[in-house]
Amino acid sequence: MASPLLHNSHGSRPAEIFEDFFPDGVVALDFANEARTLLVGTKTGHLCLMNQNGDRVLEDRSFVGLRKLVWSDSGNIGVAVLGDSRMLCFDARLKPLWDASITGRIVSIAISPHGGHIAFSSDAARLHIVTADRKEIAKVETKRAMEHLTFLAEAPELIGAAEFGQLCRFDLKGQEIWNERLMNNAGDMAVSEGGKRIFLAAFNHGVQVYDRSGTQLGSFAIDGIPCRVSASATKNRVAVLTLENRIFWLNFEGTIQWAVDISQDPPVHICTGPLGDRLFIATQSGCVLQVAWP
Repeated sequence: MASPLLHNSHGSRPAEIFEDFFPDGVVALDFANEARTLLVGTKTGHLCLMNQNGDRVLEDRSFVGLRKLVWSDSGNIGVAVLGDSRMLCFDARLKPLWDASITGRIVSIAISPHGGHIAFSSDAARLHIVTADRKEIAKVETKRAMEHLTFLAEAPELIGAAEFGQLCRFDLKGQEIWNERLMNNAGDMAVSEGGKRIFLAAFNHGVQVYDRSGTQLGSFAIDGIPCRVSASATKNRVAVLTLENRIFWLNFEGTIQWAVDISQDPPVHICTGPLGDRLFIATQSGCVLQVAWP
């Protein structure tokens, strides 16, 4: 039976794969592109690992203070941010490997596709890159704190974006490969095709599109103010969430394939599958929904 959340939609309607509920409220959602597992984190520190069919595989309720969460594409390692400044690294069974605290507040975190490297930025405008066994290999002073970080799948590099500041590309030694000034505020960032396409949810300026060298290719104008964006790993689909509680499913040319208004239970997180055929949605009430297209 179709979820009532999807009733107010138009376009190429997807099938509902599963719907689950986390009444504590979802604070983070991440999908492992290779392992095909979804990791859900709640406000009370409940981690739940689900397979692609929606079955709950593992659960752990000890991540108190959970604020941010990243899960490697291989599904073998993840990192949780607890409170302002604590990081906890865990394995495929959600068991702790190590934890560490930094001075200041962690504003963003990323993990490489196979979990070998972790990057995080602090409110002191410092970018740190560490290995999975906790060895720091780079520390970079940036002009502004990197609010968004993503590792590339096809190169040992990462992309960072700072609000009203810069869009940057770094190697794992912390060397800056390029740096482009941003004129717009960015609410979210998604990277696709190994960095060939970078999407920024730029609020009143729509979805800004950049290439792997930091050159702006254009923008997608949609009905609303984009605040979150998620893109498939292949050149296929982009999901956009607006402040008006609408979700748009677009192709890489910016053409809308499907749209839905979920104002009755506002979405808080979106996450696309790697092939652009599925979308995960988490709402304010704690509903987690997966939809898919044939």
